[in-house]
Amino acid sequence: MGLEISLAFVETRPDLDELSDILTEYYAQILERLMAVGGPSLSVEDHVQSSLDVIDDFLPPTGGVLLARDSSGYLLGCGFVRMIDDHRAELKRLFVRDIARGYGLGRRMIEMRIEKARDMGATTILADTVRGNSSMLALYDRLGFSETPRYDGTANPAAFEKYLVYRKLELAEA
Repeated sequence: MGLEISLAFVETRPDLDELSDILTEYYAQILERLMAVGGPSLSVEDHVQSSLDVIDDFLPPTGGVLLARDSSGYLLGCGFVRMIDDHRAELKRLFVRDIARGYGLGRRMIEMRIEKARDMGATTILADTVRGNSSMLALYDRLGFSETPRYDGTANPAAFEKYLVYRKLELAEA
């Protein structure tokens, strides 16, 4: 029996309590991975609040918040995209809850955010993840991303560079 999943970009600020819950799960996992590669121990709550504080940067017309839901409306996943200049977009905070893994949802959410970025004028897509996040890196590789140095416009502190891997995808002209 398959899971019925709907995907949609929000047009206005999403329910922040609901988003906070899924971002708490996201940061609990990603910050654990950061520590596993030698990174510092950081506060999940502080990172969730930081993400919520800048949520408007990821809303139209220069961004997108993609939400995945099951047939009852339960939030299964999220992913953000924002333009960092006229031609470059950044993918952030892709997360799929365990119940929805194995359905290709992560891949579909990356593809949809790439298309959203293209629609906003992006010719280059940038992304980052923690070193050792092998499933995310493999997915980026399968989608044609290549390794790139830390890029201007990233919100990641320079001190974290040794714990992160940056990826880039050049989009073909339409």
